[in-house]
Amino acid sequence: MGTKKNGILGIVNRTENWKTAQMFHGLSDRGKVALLAKRLGEPDDTPADNIRIELFWKGVRDYAHCHGDPDLERVAGIYDRRFANLRCLIETSKHRFHNLKEHNYKVPPGTQKDLYNNLRHTEIDIVLETPKHLFIGEAKHESRFSGNGKLILVHQLVRQYVTATILLDLVREDKCVREDKCVVPFVVANKCELKSVKNTAQVKFMIDQGWLKCGNVLTWDNINAIKEGATQGR
Repeated sequence: MGTKKNGILGIVNRTENWKTAQMFHGLSDRGKVALLAKRLGEPDDTPADNIRIELFWKGVRDYAHCHGDPDLERVAGIYDRRFANLRCLIETSKHRFHNLKEHNYKVPPGTQKDLYNNLRHTEIDIVLETPKHLFIGEAKHESRFSGNGKLILVHQLVRQYVTATILLDLVREDKCVREDKCVVPFVVANKCELKSVKNTAQVKFMIDQGWLKCGNVLTWDNINAIKEGATQGR
């Protein structure tokens, strides 16, 4: 019997997870993972064996599975130290963030568990770890960047950056080391939608803060070129 080319029951799978799994499966080769990392800003002399990749990563959840849930005051303390002015930055941003609620980006007494639950349930599509960087990637195919007003960390890209930063601090403190590892976000989107993606408030805000480099908003064509062993659009 012939096989259907358009998915199960002839229905095209339009989810980002399926697209991501298909495209990044070919990057299991260490040399190609290294090409992607270097495309995102990793030094050329980093050995490929020192670069790891994982997909659909819930780092805080998995950290808790290994080490137990961290003290909520400790987590809130890291947030206050790192992101005490985040609410003000978003409120005063020239990029409009619609429907900001009173509790968004605030962690007053009694809300530490809400913050931790935000972090614990945050999934990052693509993560690469190198000796100096934690590259965190959001894959977009047909859906837009999400914003959930019920959460403290309402905006998707900001929530991912905050989650990765806090998790790095937890790991540093556990190991009693001052590991100089930097969080570097990136985005992968359809080429035809690249301009609109770069014009979204979340992306513009992340770029303004210096958290996201404009050159790290990639296309699926860039990823495919890396799979084929070439660097495209550096």
